[in-house]
Amino acid sequence: MSSKVIVTATGEFSDFQDATRRLKELSRETEMFDDGVGHSVQEYANYLAAMSYERRNKQNPYYNNFIVAGFEDGKAHLSSIDLHGTHIHKDYVTAGFAKYYGLALIANQWRPDLPLEDCKRIIHRCFTILYERDCHSVDEVQFALVTGAGIEVLPAEKVASDWDFKEFRERKNEKLWQ
Repeated sequence: MSSKVIVTATGEFSDFQDATRRLKELSRETEMFDDGVGHSVQEYANYLAAMSYERRNKQNPYYNNFIVAGFEDGKAHLSSIDLHGTHIHKDYVTAGFAKYYGLALIANQWRPDLPLEDCKRIIHRCFTILYERDCHSVDEVQFALVTGAGIEVLPAEKVASDWDFKEFRERKNEKLWQ
């Protein structure tokens, strides 16, 4: 979109491609004026919410949960937009299965002054839970760091998982099978 905005999503990849294509068209149209004025992070999030709402009303929603992040005017912006066009602006958001399995973990440990490494540790814990819940998914997580200096997409990191549970090795009802 721009050097200040990053968009990611869970869900249907072709819907994500269509939404990002439309967002890039909006960005290109703005750049063609060549007046130095661009869209803010909030405007991109609002536009994406309006697109999602429009598609929902046409009975053909984007089957995605979008996350829009950016840094502008000295403030961070983070939004979540669902398939109904609901736009949530908070200090932390989740998408996909993380809404159900990771949101409580993040909410319990989040503080505004949390260092980056602690934030990454919390997210790693969330993705460990998600991976162990649905082991058909990819066991990697990739972070994007959004600051006043710009957006930095970090290399993917492996999610640690532990499959050495006692219950897998020893059956409680073993006498039933003899």
